[in-house]
Amino acid sequence: MSDREEEALRRLFGDREAKPEALEGVKAVEICGTNFGCRIAGSLLSELGAEVYTVPDEDAKRITPHGATIDGVGIPYFVEGRGKREVALEEVPKLLSELDILIDGLGPGRLYSRGMGYPQLSERYPRLIYVAISQFGHYGRKAEEYAEMPDSDLTGQAYNGYMAMLGNPSLPEPYSYPIRAGIWLAWAFAGAAGALSALAAYWARMRSGRGQFIDVAINEVLSVDHPYQLGAPFVLGAPRQRSPTIDANILVTYTTAKAKDDFVALATVIWPEVEAFFEIIGRPDLAERWRKAIEAWERDPGQLKELEREVFAEVAKYKAEDLVKASREKGRPPIAVVKSVEWVASQPHWRMRGAILELTCRGKKILVPGTPYMMSETPGRVKLKC
Repeated sequence: MSDREEEALRRLFGDREAKPEALEGVKAVEICGTNFGCRIAGSLLSELGAEVYTVPDEDAKRITPHGATIDGVGIPYFVEGRGKREVALEEVPKLLSELDILIDGLGPGRLYSRGMGYPQLSERYPRLIYVAISQFGHYGRKAEEYAEMPDSDLTGQAYNGYMAMLGNPSLPEPYSYPIRAGIWLAWAFAGAAGALSALAAYWARMRSGRGQFIDVAINEVLSVDHPYQLGAPFVLGAPRQRSPTIDANILVTYTTAKAKDDFVALATVIWPEVEAFFEIIGRPDLAERWRKAIEAWERDPGQLKELEREVFAEVAKYKAEDLVKASREKGRPPIAVVKSVEWVASQPHWRMRGAILELTCRGKKILVPGTPYMMSETPGRVKLKC
């Protein structure tokens, strides 16, 4: 990209604060308790310009790593509370006539018992979009059975089969134990599903004039959004083998490996990428061995393990950035250097895009996440405050 092109893009995306917001005029309230999937949904709407009210929860404020707090509250609550206005639960009924969206994270029956369930509210406020985010949803046998189940991202991952597929495939039971799929991945997916559904319902309301009920089940989002994981065991005729950052079916070339100076992520999947990868590391002769080892994997896994050691030894001869440069020049396969959070936070690129923001809180500078919504006319933004 030329300097002229980059400057044109800077002008296109610059001066966010002077531009209107996509959801300007939209009002929402989140009643989440300790359900951070609910809070993430509210945050996504807020970053797009909606005015979001949040009902505070003392238990949610105490959830934080290693006891770390910002301005007296836990880091997760601080991050997901940015730009929102706190309102007591008892005050929510006074807001209902002007609300577009209500996000319920308390679980089936909780708000209904207070006269604020969807069946009750839809009669008085037919334009209201009601988003419910809970472990098993608000209808069905599991929803009824687990209605009182405390909410957690980890239980959200445990009940949908996704976590069972993650572990170390090189170790026997019981050491190949299930591991989480990522930090708050189920909550993040549920929050995104809730926000996206709310926007779709808002668009539908513009045509029909009516709101609707949206039921998001945290335990189903990972399974639904990763459909091949769910279907693979039935197609293969056998359970999927556990894998951490690698897939047992394409081992060795789809993984992380230690280069001379840093770890690299090798995303080599299809055959042309496999050939290109082995050319990059100077061992095109290994490509055919890889193909035969993959074909014989189930009956003779030792071939793949032997090849793995040889491939990793070759990767270790190169500097990480040299591997990345070679993959870019060849056009395949995708290779990237595994970077630390500290390195990412130090890069001007992400500050310029607004992905990382600096906030001064009680005289102390802290870095907080920005927003991914890069839109030229109605950009997303985070309202920073302590």
